[in-house]
Amino acid sequence: MSRPKSFRRKKEEKPPPATGPGSKIIALPEPLKKGHIKRLGDGKKVFLSFGTANMKTLPIEIYDNEELSLLSVKFNAENNRLKRLPKSISNLHNMENINIKNNNLSTFPGSIAKMKKLQILDITNNNIKKLPPSIHKSTALHTVYASKNRLRTLPKNIGKSNSLSHVDVSYNIIRTFKKGVYDVPAFVNLCGNRISEIPAVSVKKPQIKKLDLSHNTIAFIPDSISKLQCLTYLDLSHNNLDELPPQIGQVKYLHYLDISNNKLKALPDEICHLGYALDTFKVAHNEIAVLPDDICRLKKLKLLDASHNEIEFLPTSTKEMHTLLSVNVSHNKLKSMKFAVTLTALEHLYVGGNAIEVVPNEIKDMKALLTLDVSENGIREIPECVGHLKALKKLNISKNKITILPETLGEDQVLTYLDISYNRLAKLPQDLRKVRNLEVFHMSHNEIAAMPKSVEFLYQIYSLDVSHNGMTELHLPRTLAYLNLSNNPLTVNPTDLKSPLVVVGDKEHLKVLKELQITELQLDEIPPAIFNLRFLEHLDVSKNQIKSLTDNIKRLKRLQKLNASHNELTEVPIVIDDLKNLRHLDASHNKIAAFQPRIVKLFSLEYLDMSHNKMTLLTDDFGELNKLMKMDFSHNELLTFPKDRVDVLASLRELDVSQNHIDAFSVDFPYLYRLQILKAAGNDLKAMPKDIIKMQSLEILDMSDNIIESLPESICKLPAIKEIDVSDNRLMNGFPKNFPKLTQMCSVKVDQQSNYKSRVERDRPKPPEDPKSSPKGKKKKKTPKGFRQSKTGYMSAPM
Repeated sequence: MSRPKSFRRKKEEKPPPATGPGSKIIALPEPLKKGHIKRLGDGKKVFLSFGTANMKTLPIEIYDNEELSLLSVKFNAENNRLKRLPKSISNLHNMENINIKNNNLSTFPGSIAKMKKLQILDITNNNIKKLPPSIHKSTALHTVYASKNRLRTLPKNIGKSNSLSHVDVSYNIIRTFKKGVYDVPAFVNLCGNRISEIPAVSVKKPQIKKLDLSHNTIAFIPDSISKLQCLTYLDLSHNNLDELPPQIGQVKYLHYLDISNNKLKALPDEICHLGYALDTFKVAHNEIAVLPDDICRLKKLKLLDASHNEIEFLPTSTKEMHTLLSVNVSHNKLKSMKFAVTLTALEHLYVGGNAIEVVPNEIKDMKALLTLDVSENGIREIPECVGHLKALKKLNISKNKITILPETLGEDQVLTYLDISYNRLAKLPQDLRKVRNLEVFHMSHNEIAAMPKSVEFLYQIYSLDVSHNGMTELHLPRTLAYLNLSNNPLTVNPTDLKSPLVVVGDKEHLKVLKELQITELQLDEIPPAIFNLRFLEHLDVSKNQIKSLTDNIKRLKRLQKLNASHNELTEVPIVIDDLKNLRHLDASHNKIAAFQPRIVKLFSLEYLDMSHNKMTLLTDDFGELNKLMKMDFSHNELLTFPKDRVDVLASLRELDVSQNHIDAFSVDFPYLYRLQILKAAGNDLKAMPKDIIKMQSLEILDMSDNIIESLPESICKLPAIKEIDVSDNRLMNGFPKNFPKLTQMCSVKVDQQSNYKSRVERDRPKPPEDPKSSPKGKKKKKTPKGFRQSKTGYMSAPM
């Protein structure tokens, strides 16, 4: 019996190809389909997900699969080690969102101009030196995130884009920008660059709406700034300005102006011409002695921040500024706060850090006041009328000379925040039910001996700081999430059921308490009740005499931060790797002699400080510490620094191994390309890493007090370097040719060099035997799956 023709045709049909014409997603390799291709909604759109996969390259199939190019709308490859993207990425012509931040890209393909549906591009934290010149041709692109790269300028034609609304190129190395930037109808963020001069506004019709030039070195603003008639937001904070041009008053639609953290001694009177636009004005951290007399002409002003200046009094016209909602004049030289009492609409008043000695009774007229901060003054008494400010929610009277609190406090109020710390209070009101709505109550650094039992009626409180008092016992509310008991003469007997250090572990606190500070209590162990706090996230037991963390520490499964510094620990318990959520570990200033190898299994760890101990060796490699951002092993007795899989520390920003006996860094050490601070002073180093030029993010390098004889030429090419200290070495003639130029670019210390300097010879661990020199017949060690072999060990293999 013959088979039907239709059956024979189906059998002869070939499966669809993975790439090229007619290619389908179904033909792609299974690991690619299951792990990285996700259908969205009804399945007609695709999300390409390659985030945090330790990749150096992406599968080529994604650029040449016909079905993917039609359906892909979102692309995520953040947190990898990608060095380049092919031009063929533009084949994904329906792509709307590309996220490729936190990689090692040095360029971005210009073919982006062909991606007519691309809306959002995120290339933050790479090493890209320039944006594609044709980026303005990507007609749907409205948002570009390109901060923390190596950009030196912006594309010449960026102003020709009609779609851009947000351009973030902050924290690059841009020294200037083209006038075309003024043509972009967008928010342009140039914060944290190296701009020293703002170009003159010479375009005909500037369209720029918001401009952030903060954290640069700008010393001068051109008069032509008056031409920016579409500008509504201008941030010039953290620069070197010593004056503002009068033309600033002609930017008539300016709503937000921040000129704080400069060197301004005065403001031009013309700034008051912004009266019908300006609603936020920040001039904090300058040297201003007086504000303009006509400041009352700023009719729309809602927020004024003139803190940290030299102001002795405010203009009398200030009392006419009835639109003000928030005034911050803290840290000046004010002797009175009477200027504020007529501002009846004011909601937030900050006058801390002045020379005020009296809170005026007229403050009772400030019916709208929500926040009152009179901290750091010379106030001895708070008037009873403060207790009658019915709208008041936050009161800060810390760092004064107050000996007693007003009885009216909380009577007609719904206080949620009260800070009375750093005063001379000997007791609290017996009936705390008046302040029963408190959420935050800080009373540290007083002379309070006892906590009233009525504290238990504070049913809303979640943060309580009673540190640095004279309390021998206290009652604890059941709702606390944050508690600081440090430096009090508390009883620590674990059998005393009334002791706060026992009560804190009872069932009433188990599900609530997240942060506990019990420093300076002369503890020789962590109270056993603490280990019952299974929801605890932050534990600080520093500055005690604790000898062991004990294996019970593993019961704190949710712990994210552990500070056990300044104790008498001799080891870190082996169960430390049970703390899977631990992000911060400080075991510095102890007596730890051996590094606990289980620490490298803490894959969530971001901060590790084990300085000032007695360790001689670390583990062979850094295991799973790929999120670590700061590591401190200074002031130990380390003989070597691990050589295997150094690249695991790709997220590291700061490393301190100073004051040890390390004689060399591995060949792969420069792969720590995100490292910004490297401190290795006081070691036995004879040379710097050969390929130090790969450390493109390095800003501070301290290799003083070693026995280095020469510097590599590449040290002069470090693009981000700000400080170099190679003093006290053996650098008599070993300076590179371009070293004089380097001294002009950054701060360099090279004093105290000597040919006679030496170090005591030490017995160091021998490196692993070279397989090539192993005897015949000996089996060659296999390379683990997923790794490649390097000169110093195993490194992750590219996918």
